[in-house]
Amino acid sequence: MADQIIQVAEDFWNIRGSFRVFGLLDIGTQASLARLRSGGFALLDSYTLTGEVAEKVMALTDGGRALEAILNLHPFHTVHVKKTAAMFPEAKLFGTRRHHEKAPSLPWQDLLTEQDELHARFADDFVFTIPRGVDFISSNENLHFSSVLAMHRSSRALHVDDTLMFTKLPFVGGLSFHLTLKAVLERRPGAAADFRAWAEELISLCGGVERLCTAHAKPLPPSASDGYDLAAEVRGALGKVEKVLRAHEKQYS
Repeated sequence: MADQIIQVAEDFWNIRGSFRVFGLLDIGTQASLARLRSGGFALLDSYTLTGEVAEKVMALTDGGRALEAILNLHPFHTVHVKKTAAMFPEAKLFGTRRHHEKAPSLPWQDLLTEQDELHARFADDFVFTIPRGVDFISSNENLHFSSVLAMHRSSRALHVDDTLMFTKLPFVGGLSFHLTLKAVLERRPGAAADFRAWAEELISLCGGVERLCTAHAKPLPPSASDGYDLAAEVRGALGKVEKVLRAHEKQYS
């Protein structure tokens, strides 16, 4: 998969990158560049920029000097963190607790991207939401369900890693929650209800989203202006996992 940078709104660009599983299957990955109200920029997630994509990002950000922050939003997306931090040494570097643990030598800011205090700090530009009722950082490193979802206010673009997935496969394609939901639901009564309540909040948020940017898939979903009803799609995704949620409730009743 060749790297691409896609302008999805006047002040929001999605970077479609490459990530190979076992060095073979390229499932892709992403980062996004968002213009802030300050006139500067923030990079959502880390990716090693090369070629025309790097040239475009550098041109937009005055050679990187206008990049104010790098916000790493998925605790298990850590492969490109060091190279991205080196490419933009003047940007303030934020990450989850796991990012700090995996790369302790980097100049991390104290605030973690999963903390309410960070969300308040960037509230003029983003709405952040984190799934409830599930492990944010699972002890099983193969379970990558949870992430910090970020909706850029001015562009109405929603950046999400893994938690929501989109494919164009026939019959089984469309929008869905990550297939590891069953394994990451917290082992306690009320966890399924907490997840449902969070999903309803996400559905409400998605009513104002123009474009969805998901990792690990070649195509981006259509935009709202093309008739894509993201809120309805998320509700459909919630319906697909209702059996899992009910089974969890029965087990922990």
